[in-house]
Amino acid sequence: MADSKFRRTVLFQVMVVMRHLLSLTATAKQTREARITTPNKVVLYPFTLSPEDATWATQKDKDAFNLTDLAFQPHPQFRTFSKAIRAVLDRDEAWVRWKENGCPPFEEPAWTEREFDALEKRLRTILAPLPPVRYSMGNAALSDLWKKAGDLTLESLRGRVVLPSPEDFLGESLPEKKELEEMSGAEQIEKIDEVASREWRGLRLAVKTDMVRVLDNGGSLKKYVEATRGVKDVQMMDLKHGVKHEKSEPMNIDKPSS
Repeated sequence: MADSKFRRTVLFQVMVVMRHLLSLTATAKQTREARITTPNKVVLYPFTLSPEDATWATQKDKDAFNLTDLAFQPHPQFRTFSKAIRAVLDRDEAWVRWKENGCPPFEEPAWTEREFDALEKRLRTILAPLPPVRYSMGNAALSDLWKKAGDLTLESLRGRVVLPSPEDFLGESLPEKKELEEMSGAEQIEKIDEVASREWRGLRLAVKTDMVRVLDNGGSLKKYVEATRGVKDVQMMDLKHGVKHEKSEPMNIDKPSS
């Protein structure tokens, strides 16, 4: 019994015997009689297993499977062998059922014209094109609203929303310390949040197109806007004098550069 392969062989034989014994219970025989149309008495056993013996055989079958899994426990796929055994036993049980039923032929009878017409009708129903959507915009309210839109189309709605420029968020700066001290606590928090929100939104827009200049100005929106205005003024003066500048490509921070 020190040989693991020999132990697996013994356990496999135990599973085969237990599976055969469980096929002799009263419940299994009733199921078999309801299924068989041409019984083959040569392979049908008159012996009936008692309920107590059936319980014992069921427990021994489970024990044999558990011991088989335990033998392969360290391996990540330790249940592969027991699953293969179950597949073999199920295949053998199907072969036994075929013999018990008198070994009927495997050839299927040819379809009648009526069966073929019924199948064709079902396939045509399945493959028929889907009916048109009841609401073109998804629901009744949106579809009714779209009908009343008149000349508006999806194409005409594009470009209606334009992002503001960083300069639009440049408002009044944070008050001096004296002015802040004169305000109440709630007013101070509201003022600080308002300035910080405008600063963050303006810098967010600026970083998408001109990250280098934002960093050069220390992340200050006011300094960035002043520097941008100075560059624009210089470009306007150069245009008046006929000096051309090479257009620099904006830096995209959404995608990493390769």
